[in-house]
Amino acid sequence: MLFANHIDSLAAAGAVLADVWVEGVSMPVVDSLGEEFLSYVKDGMKITVKANGVVEVE
Repeated sequence: MLFANHIDSLAAAGAVLADVWVEGVSMPVVDSLGEEFLSYVKDGMKITVKANGVVEVE
């Protein structure tokens, strides 16, 4: 999940619960990316979230 601003508590709880309830699934969450980044990203683009939190768009 990618957020332009700080993640809200409900979305954060959902990501944590998905990790706990669904075996073998982890949901990377990155916040504070900014509105410009999210307006740039379009359907079909490949987005990679690295272990250090760096987000790459191809």
